[in-house]
Amino acid sequence: RLPSFRSSASSGGGVEEAQLRAALKCSSGGAAELLAGVEAALERLGSGGARRTPKIAKGTRDFGPDQMKVRSGAFASIREVFDKHGAVEIDTPVFELKETLMGKYGEDTKLIYDLADQGGELLALRYDLTVPFARFLAMHSVGNIKRFHIAKVYRRDNPQLARGRYREFYQCDFDVAGTYLPMVADAEVVTVAVEILRSLPIGSFMVKLNHRVILDAIFELCGVPANKFRAICSAVDKLDKEPWSEVRREMVEDKGLPAANADAIGKIVTQFSGEPRETWKRLMEAGVFKGHQKAREALADLEKLWDYLDAMGSLKFVSFDLSLARGLDYYTGLIYECVHTAEGGPGVGSIAAGGRYDGLVGMFNQGGAKVPCVGVSIGVERIFAILEANQRGKANSKVQAFVASVGKGMLVQRMSTAKALWDAGVSAEFWQHKESPKFAGPNSQLEYALANGIPVVVIVGENEAKRGVVKVKALKSKEEEDESGDSDQGTEVGLADLGGYVNALLEKGSSASSSFGAAAASSGSAPRPALAAAFNSASSAAASAPLSEHTAFDEARVAIGMGLLMQGCVAPPPIVPSPVPPPQVAAKTAAKPSAKAAAADDDDDMDLGFDDEEEEEEAKPAA
Repeated sequence: RLPSFRSSASSGGGVEEAQLRAALKCSSGGAAELLAGVEAALERLGSGGARRTPKIAKGTRDFGPDQMKVRSGAFASIREVFDKHGAVEIDTPVFELKETLMGKYGEDTKLIYDLADQGGELLALRYDLTVPFARFLAMHSVGNIKRFHIAKVYRRDNPQLARGRYREFYQCDFDVAGTYLPMVADAEVVTVAVEILRSLPIGSFMVKLNHRVILDAIFELCGVPANKFRAICSAVDKLDKEPWSEVRREMVEDKGLPAANADAIGKIVTQFSGEPRETWKRLMEAGVFKGHQKAREALADLEKLWDYLDAMGSLKFVSFDLSLARGLDYYTGLIYECVHTAEGGPGVGSIAAGGRYDGLVGMFNQGGAKVPCVGVSIGVERIFAILEANQRGKANSKVQAFVASVGKGMLVQRMSTAKALWDAGVSAEFWQHKESPKFAGPNSQLEYALANGIPVVVIVGENEAKRGVVKVKALKSKEEEDESGDSDQGTEVGLADLGGYVNALLEKGSSASSSFGAAAASSGSAPRPALAAAFNSASSAAASAPLSEHTAFDEARVAIGMGLLMQGCVAPPPIVPSPVPPPQVAAKTAAKPSAKAAAADDDDDMDLGFDDEEEEEEAKPAA
């Protein structure tokens, strides 16, 4: 049977034929010993073997300390916005009955992870947080509720890690369920998305917004059969990634829609997008929905929405775009998608999305009673991809002071000095790898502090220790330190006064960076109060700046915001929102996406259609 064992080993078991032969040879003393030897060899074979190289599952990733700093800061900022709007937190199981999830996601149903039979129940990993929330509402009858949910979801998607597209990823959902005045909850949900994205240092973005009733009315008026609405909707949803010619080809050749009907759709969805009120006015004047009562009611609701969003300070970020489709089956009203528009980003595409889904809860009620719901899902993994791209190559330490020593046997003195800084509320660390490390030069204490962007070094020397003092030096960049040489030896400070002196030095360094450009340059280490002030200064200045200067202000806000996140801080709550370019301008830019943006699909509860045969093959059902 050695050939079969050899085959098993070569397929990944890690146990070679020679190992099995050795086991059999050692157990030649009798049948019991022989059996024990074979069982031991097979046990090693089944466990993967000692030589097997560790591997992580496709579409997943590990996170190191630097990445977790960014993630923790971002999650804290998102939670702060949720709390500010009075939302309560819930949680649901990571897996649901398969029947709960099926038939809710259109073409993306094939991305659901099935689980093996568990005692008679057919289960699946949750695809998003929206359907489990609808099931939660149907079971618990909670009435009106603002809820948020931060948890992992799972999709058998084709991963693109650089663009934040994974098989296991976090979603941050905010939903309002229950009866409220028309469009009031919708306006607040869109505003929550805007506030979250403005609180994170990701640069400019745009909220594309449409209404599912208006979209269905377009299909109806253009002669699309009712049973093809969702299929054609899925094709239209690709207009942000593909040219109209390709979308038209899909409608005609793949979906079986007559060419004349496809052309009629194209004349509407490609011509109406831009600033909400102006686009709404053009649509009304064109009389596209003159004889369609439901569409005119939806347009009346949108007119209210513009006023509510304006009152909440969010309208300036919105583009009314009839090409936005959102392919998920459960949407019944307003739909929206937040798109990252900053130049030089990783090309992640959509970073948040959502809409109204009034009929979803009724699918779980025996009586079919509807519960009005509207929500948004923040694509945090894609946001993290942007944050990591912004932070790449920058110092990641949030330590404010590094305790170094000159001389031999100074480990205990370094410890006691660090303790004095900790007691004063200063984030500090000391060299722990050698008892008597080098102060300067390669692999030295000073090189470590400079490489990690630590702004202050506290130097403990033998003579200074006898006198109860230390030297405190504000560090510059490595290049500036090399130029200054030994001219700046630091200031002598008594141990009793050390904490106060270092805090004052940090504040002084931050005050010197009070302009947002300088604060951005030192954002990795400056104290939070000054960074927060600089962040708001950049926002305020951008609010009154000419359009041509918005990019510079956004870059400053991104750099300062990254400094806050790297210190584990939440971005300052009351932010004066700096306007992005008017949606009609941004929409023209978005109409010609970069190669990276064109390849990026939606995430969260966003539509994730496949584009090639290889991906179709990847999505075959598997338990």
